[in-house]
Amino acid sequence: MTDIKKDSEKKFKETYQRMLNSPLYQKKLADQPPEDVTLEQIATLPLTTKQDLRDAGIFGHLAVDKEKIAQYHESTGTTGEPSASWFTQQDLIVGGRQLKECGVQLTPEDLVLIRFPYAMALPAFLMQQAAWQTEAGVVPASGRTVVMPYPRVLHLTKKLSVTVLAGLPREMELLAEAARLSGLEASKDFPSLRAICVAGELMSDQRRKHIEALWGVPVFNMYGSTETANIATMCEFGTMHIVEQDFFVEVLNEEGSRAVANGERGFAAITTLSHQGSPLLRYFNEDIISVEPSACDCGRTGAKLIHYGRSKDRIVFDNTALDAFDIQEAVYSLSPAPDAWELIEQEDGLHLFIDSHDAEKWSEEKISSLLTSLLHVPVTVEITSLLDRAKLVKNVPSLKPVYIKKRKDG
Repeated sequence: MTDIKKDSEKKFKETYQRMLNSPLYQKKLADQPPEDVTLEQIATLPLTTKQDLRDAGIFGHLAVDKEKIAQYHESTGTTGEPSASWFTQQDLIVGGRQLKECGVQLTPEDLVLIRFPYAMALPAFLMQQAAWQTEAGVVPASGRTVVMPYPRVLHLTKKLSVTVLAGLPREMELLAEAARLSGLEASKDFPSLRAICVAGELMSDQRRKHIEALWGVPVFNMYGSTETANIATMCEFGTMHIVEQDFFVEVLNEEGSRAVANGERGFAAITTLSHQGSPLLRYFNEDIISVEPSACDCGRTGAKLIHYGRSKDRIVFDNTALDAFDIQEAVYSLSPAPDAWELIEQEDGLHLFIDSHDAEKWSEEKISSLLTSLLHVPVTVEITSLLDRAKLVKNVPSLKPVYIKKRKDG
């Protein structure tokens, strides 16, 4: 047994015992052995669903005394009631270490402007921890607040010689457009900027390349959730490596009854190995992922993970299943890539609304033909105005974007 497997086995046994302190797992694991459960037996243990967390309530999976809690967080609740998560000081430190392993490789010379929202969401706090642990400086320029409009963020980025931007992918796109509207060019007018870190939204390869082209610097993606903290980070070679010392990741079929083959798309089941406040066992988070061993040039040993989006965004036409990743890859392959887009599922195909300041370079017919070919589903296209550019240069906070809208049943 390798050292990593030994460490994971030891942590799993400790986590299993800690879980039994919470009302949720006292009930869920009542018919399971109270101890000596190993990782090899994990497939025999029950899944934890989002509904389980909601039904358990805010304190349902709290596994430590409240005196040990440092912070409370909630998911945004876009797919239902928000899910609660609890973090001890040690959990926050571990979360910072998870992001610190990202290929951006922060140093004491870095100044990191954090554009993640600081209200209830988790990434801002973990990114701040990662910066502190590497002695990098922090500019807490929270998103979705009137205090930090886009022009002010751009002004601070330039004035302070910010070296790393961190935020949602959409924020990076909107900041670049706000720069253009202000007479700046994101790829040239911020010479100190060396990298961008993103999380909190799906990031396909084509979308990452688009943001890299906008800013002229490498973009590093991170995958996690409010309930788990950060599960995987992107290395300098563009591979998303699972942080295996903190997570055991399974990829299961839609029913959650069996594992799928290495590299095959399936549904994530995440077991936290280090989390103290609200540990999770086989958390079936409704994300579609693939996992396979990786012999990466970066030297990291963590398995490679690809995130394809949430199951709620999967669209099925006849024998064609499209995940949000597939749609992103197609949309961001357009030239120019859109400043904003929204896709609507219809009975006879897909309808795409797209917006660009360079829209005169587009042809609805050509784009429709290209996307139909790429997605193997009929796609109609409408060039329109989706983005209120006047608000980008005013004191108006951004809202959570919606990219894909599915037909309601019936």
